[in-house]
Order: sequence, then C-alpha cells, then structure tokens
Amino acid sequence: MSEKQFVERMCSDAANAPDSVEIFAVRQFSIDENTRRAKRLIGATAEMCSVSMDRADWQQQADRTVARLPHGGRAVVYHASGALKLVTGLAPMESLFEKVEPRERLQKMVAAAVEQLRIKDWVGQRESLAFERLWQIKAAAADRKQSAIEPVLCRVVGAYRQSVGKLPVFGAASVAIKLAAGGTLDAVAMQLLEPSGDPLESAALIGPDQAAKQIYLQLASLMGRSKVPVDELKASTQPLQLGYIHLGKRKSQRVLAPHYIASIEIDGEEAQAYQFIVPATEKTFQPLCFAGQQPPPAQLRRAA
Repeated sequence: MSEKQFVERMCSDAANAPDSVEIFAVRQFSIDENTRRAKRLIGATAEMCSVSMDRADWQQQADRTVARLPHGGRAVVYHASGALKLVTGLAPMESLFEKVEPRERLQKMVAAAVEQLRIKDWVGQRESLAFERLWQIKAAAADRKQSAIEPVLCRVVGAYRQSVGKLPVFGAASVAIKLAAGGTLDAVAMQLLEPSGDPLESAALIGPDQAAKQIYLQLASLMGRSKVPVDELKASTQPLQLGYIHLGKRKSQRVLAPHYIASIEIDGEEAQAYQFIVPATEKTFQPLCFAGQQPPPAQLRRAA
C-alpha cells in the first residue's frame, strides 16, 4: 500500500474532526482520598449483594492499597491513577448460567448492575458514560473420542466507555462489570479520569492527513527489517479515531489531551496487528513513546 493510499483510507472520516479541542488537567488523588473512594465502592457493592463488608483488612503497599474483604473478596485502588477493582470472592465455576441467554437480556442485566452500583454518580457534569461492548465467557470440553458438550456460559462482562465533552477516552474499559448467573456480581473495575476544573486551554488540531503521514512513517520504521517493503504490505486500516487517551492504571496522568488512534492489520505468513497513537495537536501536552521505542515489560521491571 502506497503512502497516498494509506493516508486516503485513514482520513475517510476526516470531515467529522473539529477544529480545536479542550485540554484538561486530571485530578490527582491522595492516598487517603483513594482509600475513601475504595470504601465508597465497597459500600455500594455490599448494598447490591446484600452482605456486610464493613470488616476489611487494609494494607497499604508501594503502588496500591488493598482491602481484603469477607468471603474471599478483595478491593484494590492504584495510587498513581486512582483506578479501582473489586472482586466479590465467587469461585470461578460458581453460579453458572443454566443456558446461553440472548444478548439483549444480558445487556439489560449489566445495565441493572450499573444502576445498583450507582456507577454514573462517579461521572461529572462534563463527562458521560456509554455502553460499549459485551463479552461472554464460556467453557466447553471434549473427551478422547472427540464428543463435545455444549458450551456453558460462565460469566458476562459489560464494558462502558467514558467521554469528556464529545470525545471518548480510549484505553482499557472505563468501567467493566463481570456478572454470574442471575446478575450476581463477580467483579467490577473502574478506570475513570476526572477533569480538574475548567479547561487549561483550547488547542487547534493538526489535519488528519498530517497524522496519517506520521503513522505511515512509524509503520515504515517498525517494518524496516521486513523482507517485504512497506509499500507492498497487504494492510487493512480503520479510519483514524480522535479522542483522549488513558495511560493505564499504573501510570500517573496529569492531562487529558487529544490524540489520533490508528488500527492496522497486516496479512501475510505471520499476521500482525498494530495500534498507533500520535498527538492531535502541534504542541505536545502528553509525551508518548513511539512504537518500538519503549523497553519490554521485563526490562522495565528489572529497572524498577
């Protein structure tokens, strides 16, 4: 695929891009504030599950605070980002669904859990939370004679995406609810970023074609040692997406700044898939590592 074809495919929805986007500071939580937020989620979970979770063993670690709850449950809050996760203590094969339910019914079950946990109370006036995707976790088995049993539905996971203004916050699911049969709560994870006050400024966006050219150069650099030249790759691309990004639960994030996100799949003997992120503004508000420049996780752990 030539650079021209690549840019044209990436920019097929360019007319929808605004001229400028607001930049926000992200609220930073102290360890005490994070503990109160964890207790708030524990209280909502206890009310939903009709169990007492008042007695918890709290342990503060270097990067997180952990609460060990009754019945094998556990809550975790990450100091860097304020991300929360709570598991109720259900055994992996406990409370299985009797049958595979219709997707619409499962989505309603997830929506009811979101209401019971009062998740939308965590979202500010500038923000919104919308359902994005439903996963079904199933189990099956076969014997040596290759006779298989019908798949059993074990859990469903509903994912919600946070938006600030009109732009989504890309990254891991902003809220993920895992349910067992009958709407029994198995786990809930929240990675919400809270804008702090009014926008810092309104920044003009670079053109999507300029961003697509940057992505093409990154792809060419990444595939530089390939036997197939980059302009001969059989690549399928999705149109560029514009949004804020979440750096992850283990990283501290100071600002919400717009970025272009590109998803690329490459066919061949070894199929590959890549996701590239480039700043959508001339000024860099949130420095990122280019593809291939960040050390692998094992090296990062050794350095730490």
